[in-house]
Amino acid sequence: MLAQHALEVRHEPSGSFLDVRGYVADYIRNAGHFPHWKIDSNVVTFRDMPERVKKDGAYAGYKGAAYFVYNAETRNYFVDKASSFWKVLLKNEHYKVPKAIRFGCRTLVFVPTDLSFDDINKLIFRTLFTDKAQSFVDGKETDLQFVIEFNQDQFQVRMSGGPLHENEAPKYMRFESDYFKKCGLFLDIDYYKTKDLDHSTIIKLLHDAVELSWSKIEKISNSLGL
Repeated sequence: MLAQHALEVRHEPSGSFLDVRGYVADYIRNAGHFPHWKIDSNVVTFRDMPERVKKDGAYAGYKGAAYFVYNAETRNYFVDKASSFWKVLLKNEHYKVPKAIRFGCRTLVFVPTDLSFDDINKLIFRTLFTDKAQSFVDGKETDLQFVIEFNQDQFQVRMSGGPLHENEAPKYMRFESDYFKKCGLFLDIDYYKTKDLDHSTIIKLLHDAVELSWSKIEKISNSLGL
């Protein structure tokens, strides 16, 4: 499974951030998180390479902050790095991070397989729909994309997915892999929360959301036999 993860914390606008963007850029770099940064009108972006993000990236802005990882080697890498970035950001002495209004943890996954696109599509179709529901199509299904919104534990969740053709994964994933030459299953899972947020609970929410995401991904993949 190839994945990219993103933590995003949206907060109330901070006018003071706009006056200290340079200080924040140097502060994050000096903390050892990123060697490269770019200052824009209302946000400072960080990256691991001079011209682009290869694996780790982040931003801090007047309306929020985020950390994202492409194709990590281990499942705890993203949680560890994003948690560390959030802790460091809260400790900065240049501006006070305002009250959080939305927590989001988004996971995009590509599961490559030797099955054909049509075979994957049939598996998903037959798994998601009853015989009666399948009869509504009144023809041969050729491409299935699904979107499901639901609540789980303390989170609201939006999950979408479907089969991808050979070489189609790069349209959705922001890194390179030889596995993208194959067909596969694509899933986009967003766990988010907009109420009862506190800076001190963001890391716990991140741990929980990532754990639930992987559980969901494995359950779907196993049920399809991928």
